[in-house]
Amino acid sequence: MLGVVLIGGLAGGWLLLGRDKAGPPATPTSGRGNPARSPTAKEAKTTEAVKLRAITGDQLCAAVPDDLRKSLVADAKYGGKDASTGAATDTEKRAACSWTNNKMDVGDGVLGYRALSISVEAKSAETRSAVGYATDRFDQDKKMHVRRVNVRNGKRIDGRTSGSAFGELKALEYGDASYSQTSIGRSGLKTEVFVRQGPWLIKVTYGGDNRTGPKYPSGDETRASAGKVAELITVEMVKSADKVKLAGPCGIVTAEQIESAFFPAAGGPSVSTHDGSVKQTTCTWSVKEVVKHRPGQEFTARGGELAIHVADWGGGDTGSTFQFDRDAKKYDRYHDRGGLAGDRFHTDYEPRQELSGLGEKAFVVVSSTTKLYDKSAPPTKEILIKVLVGARTVEVTFRGTTTGGGLLDAAGYRAPFFESAVAQPALTKVAKTFLDGLK
Repeated sequence: MLGVVLIGGLAGGWLLLGRDKAGPPATPTSGRGNPARSPTAKEAKTTEAVKLRAITGDQLCAAVPDDLRKSLVADAKYGGKDASTGAATDTEKRAACSWTNNKMDVGDGVLGYRALSISVEAKSAETRSAVGYATDRFDQDKKMHVRRVNVRNGKRIDGRTSGSAFGELKALEYGDASYSQTSIGRSGLKTEVFVRQGPWLIKVTYGGDNRTGPKYPSGDETRASAGKVAELITVEMVKSADKVKLAGPCGIVTAEQIESAFFPAAGGPSVSTHDGSVKQTTCTWSVKEVVKHRPGQEFTARGGELAIHVADWGGGDTGSTFQFDRDAKKYDRYHDRGGLAGDRFHTDYEPRQELSGLGEKAFVVVSSTTKLYDKSAPPTKEILIKVLVGARTVEVTFRGTTTGGGLLDAAGYRAPFFESAVAQPALTKVAKTFLDGLK
């Protein structure tokens, strides 16, 4: 477990920021139909977009061995893990993994809050290489981190006695370029390590504070720990762009199967997982029709966002059946009382309909959300299919447009809009494919 040192208040904590040596090397498409256009000759390609290797939040989690991770954020009643995959196209990737523990035994009977987080991102474009993007972003972020330094040699230099304190940057030897910065703020003492490895921007954050005993963990410990994890993630991101098969629920349905139910092209999925008292997984795809057009032609494209959410409730009085029935009653209430109203939005719900042939029982409901602050915007439509299957509930949703779109100057052109008669069969087809593959 981590060792701790006695620090006399926040002012004394600033000493942790400057005394140590550097670490060892180590929207979905809306119904408004806003026209898009193709690039003009002045926006011609300057470089080929690089296909980036696949990476998911779960893969980042797996790159940290259990023994190391448990020494930093121990398994316990108050611990939990979150993994997410943001952008997941060939030319843009974002993924993250984090662990927290609110009452970790950090040694000598001291209980502390500890958090470890990892994120990676890369982006490639026709007019900018992924390496060029990473280099520019890394350099810009580094300048910003230098500007926020307000503690040097253990002394506050901005004349303030409160507020977050940021130490000087310390050069490291991970990847193509790297550095760390330690800070003290509301979340305690933490160290952030920033690494540029080829096209990848890597960030590792580790730290926390103590609920009993000394107020902070050791600055030396947080730097060393963040460095160990950063080294492992850097090695992971050096791996080639081989196709990686998604594991778990989000690997059941392919983009091709979604396209066959809706229309080309589907991108994703983005993946979010949470291992708490209820294990949950959310898979999200962008679904947008490809419109053939000549350079300069204006067009709109039908499409939106498809999401699948799986919750492992278990059995018992508050298990999956209870949760399913509670949601069914909830949507009935929403419809009966005329929807949900807020200061900025109003959502109406059509009558809920029972479905057969999906799981143990299922229903479908269509909603329409109006922006109260923008009277000219058409409502955003969403269709939800909820299924009870064993100890789980599965929600499959589509939000966006299903009909219309194309070239604005084409005969009979109509702006994209939502049509239930198109959306429900498509969503049902995706739901059935998913449930057939769910284990």
